[in-house]
Amino acid sequence: MKDNYNKSIKKTDQEFINSCKKNGVLIFRIEHVITWEEWDDGMGVYLFTKTNDELKELNKKDIENLKTEYLSGLKRNDYPFDKFPNVVFDFDSDQNVQENFEGSYFYRLR
Repeated sequence: MKDNYNKSIKKTDQEFINSCKKNGVLIFRIEHVITWEEWDDGMGVYLFTKTNDELKELNKKDIENLKTEYLSGLKRNDYPFDKFPNVVFDFDSDQNVQENFEGSYFYRLR
């Protein structure tokens, strides 16, 4: 079952990145924090731009549109919202990861 959940996220990520490229939105990388455990009701989605300046270019409306688009992709790709409804987002830049987390996304996500 977890494999199907992971497939839904991978497919959503691919569609989302392609859409961002097509629309000129500079999302560089996507990371997730997911346990798939009964006690945990969701996942964290971390969207990264390449630079701090690119991150600053995203206004509130852009961020809300990106969240909505990502959530729509999850629905289309059979993400199990009934079991894991709480999807939270965080936006950051690769530049911040490189400069403040020793270049480690693991350190950034914990």
